Amino acid sequence: MNRRSNKILRELILGNRQNILELVTKYNLQERTIRADIKDLNNTLQEYSLPLIVITGNGDLVIDSAEKIDVKAYEEFICSRTFYTYYMSKNERSTILAMILLNTTGYVTVEQLKDIIGVSRNTLLHDISELKNWFEENNMELVSQVRRGYIVNASELEIRKGILKLLEVNGDNNHYGTGYNLGAFWNLLIRQMDKLNIYDDMCTHVVQQEEYAQSFLSDFSFFETVLEITLIINRIVNHQVIPEHYAERWICFKESSKYTFSSEILEMIGNKYQLDIPEVEILYFTECLKGKSYLKDKTHKGNALDIRLMISEALYKISSCFGIDFYLDFALYDLLIAHMRSAVYRLQTRERLTNPLKDSLLQEYPEIFEIIRKNIGNLEEYIGCSFSEDEMSFLVLYFASVLEKEKVENSKHSKIKVALVCETGRGTAQFMLAKLRTLEEVIEIVSVSSVHNTAEIKRSGANMIISTIPIEKQEIPCIVVRSAMLNTDDILDIQKMALEVMEGIMEPNAGIELDVINPEEIHIQGAFYEWLSENRIEVDYEAKDWKDAVNHAGELLYKDGAVEERYIQAMIQKIETYGPYIVICPGTALPHADAEEGVIYEAASLMRLKKPVDFHHEMNDPVKYVIGMSVKSAESVNQAIYDLMMIFGNERIRQILDKAVDKASIMEALDGLTTAK
Repeated sequence: MNRRSNKILRELILGNRQNILELVTKYNLQERTIRADIKDLNNTLQEYSLPLIVITGNGDLVIDSAEKIDVKAYEEFICSRTFYTYYMSKNERSTILAMILLNTTGYVTVEQLKDIIGVSRNTLLHDISELKNWFEENNMELVSQVRRGYIVNASELEIRKGILKLLEVNGDNNHYGTGYNLGAFWNLLIRQMDKLNIYDDMCTHVVQQEEYAQSFLSDFSFFETVLEITLIINRIVNHQVIPEHYAERWICFKESSKYTFSSEILEMIGNKYQLDIPEVEILYFTECLKGKSYLKDKTHKGNALDIRLMISEALYKISSCFGIDFYLDFALYDLLIAHMRSAVYRLQTRERLTNPLKDSLLQEYPEIFEIIRKNIGNLEEYIGCSFSEDEMSFLVLYFASVLEKEKVENSKHSKIKVALVCETGRGTAQFMLAKLRTLEEVIEIVSVSSVHNTAEIKRSGANMIISTIPIEKQEIPCIVVRSAMLNTDDILDIQKMALEVMEGIMEPNAGIELDVINPEEIHIQGAFYEWLSENRIEVDYEAKDWKDAVNHAGELLYKDGAVEERYIQAMIQKIETYGPYIVICPGTALPHADAEEGVIYEAASLMRLKKPVDFHHEMNDPVKYVIGMSVKSAESVNQAIYDLMMIFGNERIRQILDKAVDKASIMEALDGLTTAK
């Protein structure tokens, strides 16, 4: 049951007219979406044996009861569920049940399953009965034993096939090309498989391994691979490994190039999580990789860096438009890189991609679409192709997913701060506090005071007041209850106002921050710091213009032996050809050239200008920091760029660097960021 359904039900209980066509206009949705909400709501009401909602001939919503509506029963129902509760359909319940049973070691009881799924015993038993056929069709047996519960009888291989099949079907195959899934149910499902919560981390590891091996999976195969690795690691941690005798069957795979990919990435992940990865699991993953599709070609390495920088620049622009630090979300950045790599390939080879979610995404998130469209011009010009609406709708899905996920996460930890004002003394106040516990998932009492002590209310930071008497001249919403006894109507009114106040706080994007950092807490990986050395830093250089600044940044690399002299002119030429896309965040430019233009080894120079100069960037001028880069391979580029975005995209960090008196103090400041915990 979603928030919209809750609001509809609440209004009906309060006796307020609700019409389906008016709701379509109110929420800017299609009629079938509202009808689906009503259907889901009725399914939930039925579980609680409450009268259902019917739609009359003229479109009015009516609670189907010949008797007076039992407001108290509905109140208990509403208070028992948060407005972000996801209601599962019958099919989804069965899918979750199957996933739980496949991921549980030993027997699981009916009572345990009831608690997880949240349905009656009879409903659960009916679902399980129908689920037995699915297990049989997939070469597994669901075994029941009195007083012990249920257990799946199947080989480890069949169990893994079953888990991946559930994820593939419910991911609808379309979401593999995006990395994020807007569907709440798919997120619920993957959490049942991914108990370690490492899915996003595995995305990053696969990207890194692709870069290292210079072997790039197609979108579908990429996310299929991420799921497989996530499953392998979760199973190993739970001591559910492939039997050793399978190693003999798969020994021939050791001669395959896929074996190298498999062993290197699993070794890397094993080291990170301090796991011993059995050889048989490496061979199993090699078999998984056999059926994957790969991009036949890719842009050359120098271009790969250009594309990364253009994505970084676009990401910062989009962050500025929303007032949200998307560029600090490394998981998002990494997935954008993964998707764009194959998107560029598709555009250059005129391969068409269709996104079945395009129309609904563009209708629901027009602002995101428009902002993305306006800020990817440099990338389109660079590759010589325009992104179709289908391609851009995938990008919309990335950002929309982050926004929606953050809203939900924030709401889970957010409560309306309430000041309780009572004129009749502490005893009555304590009684009211006890009654208000039914709303503890929505409100938090931060102050209990008398009418005359309004200063206490201000100090408490309350967003809302509950009072037994009217209060004049209040700047925040105040509800006056009918009685200190807080009857049913009072509770419903309080909840209604609290949710309305919360909507006002949360919308459109208030309170959403992605990994917001400060200089005392920031922790960078150090990829950029490792490229830098004190002899390639210059403080307060007086540049005549942007060409002079780039030229000098290049000379710092050349004098240290990192590049040939011709590399410097190539850096300037690239900016003249493609524009100032290298100015990726305020006051910071990353000039570079292709590896073929004379890179000897990977390095970075850092120059702080005495007087900032214009690079003719529409947003990030003037430039004070110029970071010359010589890149030979793409292996560590992602992390280096991310480090730079975190450092120079943060105003307070830039202020620290501004105050550095010499090269040594700049290195010391960067070292502090690298080692901070």
